[in-house]
Amino acid sequence: MHDDCIVAYNVNLEEGYIVIQTYNNDRKKQGKLKFSEVLTHSFKCIINYNIIYDIQECEIEVFFRENKEELIKMKGYCWPINYKTEKELMEFLKTNEYKYIKIYSSYGMFGWILAKSYEIETE
Repeated sequence: MHDDCIVAYNVNLEEGYIVIQTYNNDRKKQGKLKFSEVLTHSFKCIINYNIIYDIQECEIEVFFRENKEELIKMKGYCWPINYKTEKELMEFLKTNEYKYIKIYSSYGMFGWILAKSYEIETE
């Protein structure tokens, strides 16, 4: 999906999924990123023209390192779940097999998703 443009995305909170639709101008092909059983996500720098650089699945420990400030700030607000200790949250994410998927951009939108599964579809 390198150099694909993000043309749309849909976040369905009730059903717990995210679909990101892409288009590659060079190949004239559409693509989709589908994330299932999404716990939470964070997208930043969303503009009209967003280009994907890479998509990477990272270890859950990386989620804790990269989002430490947010976890401290949101503790007690049930984000991403209601938990008492960081260890408890870590065990929950690992036991339930959540994946930390990062979207890197060349331009525009970037972010991450905590989901149980994801798939990449291209034409």
